[in-house]
Amino acid sequence: MRKRFIYVICLTLTIVVAGMAYAQFDKPQDAIKYRQAVMILLGHHFGKIGAALGGASEDKTIVQDARVVAMLAPLPWEAFLVPGTDNGDTTMSSKVFEDTGTFKSDAAAFEKEAIKLDQVAAGGKMDALKVQFGAVAKTCKACHGNFRNR
Repeated sequence: MRKRFIYVICLTLTIVVAGMAYAQFDKPQDAIKYRQAVMILLGHHFGKIGAALGGASEDKTIVQDARVVAMLAPLPWEAFLVPGTDNGDTTMSSKVFEDTGTFKSDAAAFEKEAIKLDQVAAGGKMDALKVQFGAVAKTCKACHGNFRNR
């Protein structure tokens, strides 16, 4: 269990370091791959929390998963704003470039709720965690509804 947590932290730190170089993407496809990698990790850890809260899993790492979600939350957004990243192997809508203000607002809302999720998970109260999980999911749905092609 401890090895897995250390692995996740190392992977997260690698992503953070790579994120610092976001402005140096050589090609739009590099930015797409970067943000997709972050989103896969976010989806995995957020999904594990949801499965545990729904009773489909007895995962005892909710606190760790919430921490990873909070750490990853600020990483993908700049990679969405690289010109040309609405083309190619992506579900991103060109609406990101048409309404950057709303996109940034949606991203900030997700970050804020992800931080709260981490704090609530650390508190250990399942009812509060379920409510906060729903608040984070709502921000995901808002952004996907506005800026994701189906």
